[in-house]
Amino acid sequence: MRRALGIVAAVGLAASSTASLADYPEHSISVMVPFIAGGGADVPARFLAAEMEEILGSSVVVSNVDGAGGTVGATQLSQANADGYSLGFMPVGTTTTQPHLKNTSYNADSWNPICMVASGPFYLVVANDSPIQTLDDFVAAANGDGLIFAGAGPGSMAHVTSVALNSMLGTNMQYLPTKGGGDIATEINGGRAHATAWFSDFDVKFGWRAIAILSPERSEIHPDVPTLGELGHEADVAVWMGLFAPAGTPEDVVAKLDETCEAAVNTDRFVENMTKANREIRHMNSAEFSAFFKSAYEMNGQLLRDAGLVK
Repeated sequence: MRRALGIVAAVGLAASSTASLADYPEHSISVMVPFIAGGGADVPARFLAAEMEEILGSSVVVSNVDGAGGTVGATQLSQANADGYSLGFMPVGTTTTQPHLKNTSYNADSWNPICMVASGPFYLVVANDSPIQTLDDFVAAANGDGLIFAGAGPGSMAHVTSVALNSMLGTNMQYLPTKGGGDIATEINGGRAHATAWFSDFDVKFGWRAIAILSPERSEIHPDVPTLGELGHEADVAVWMGLFAPAGTPEDVVAKLDETCEAAVNTDRFVENMTKANREIRHMNSAEFSAFFKSAYEMNGQLLRDAGLVK
């Protein structure tokens, strides 16, 4: 079942272009996050923007455009001017699973990947005061009175994970789609939902408790949380996110953003902020990220088809 959950949960400067390495940036840069403020992608996006602003000497403003599993914001960004002033900080689900699930107007060729910034495994989590203590409790609850699994919109990584967990564990959880982030916390902490899949900051951000990590290995951040494999079910869900520009962004602008991103993720403040937030840094430069992204796009499409989520 590792394969079904193994979601890597992974031009040219025109003569008429007004953007160039010499004068870029001339004004503020917008970084769109396709989910509500406080969500899984929003936290590292704001940490990164703060460092980029210092390095570039120009405002880097984060905006949130939520809706339809991130596809509303991603669609808007794909249609924005490819001048380096409209960027997006987007995760794996929005960029590599939603296009297959929803036949979006954007695809793998719609972007210039700038850099990967963060990547980490998902955890199966419940409220801290939940009576569910073990995976056996989780399965019993799901097959007893029923269990509601909250997450972002249909087709999000949490949704795909819930479908795969149902198949793996023989459960029949009901999925509750939300706008993500704080809305998921409201549902779980309010007792209207029972579980979700979340990043390694589940404890410091929401006060949740983990049942298992959906990774082949335990985490240094939460070494006491068992892997799902240790509990008899192999799983590997890595969720990555990074900075993207619309396709056609001038090469020299992409190069400067790539250089800026690398410098940003290596600043002491960025590392400290990510560490305090229990988030895991994983940097790839533009060339590495571009190759990784294209491979993940194709692989995840095939995995979704194999799982029966895409016809």
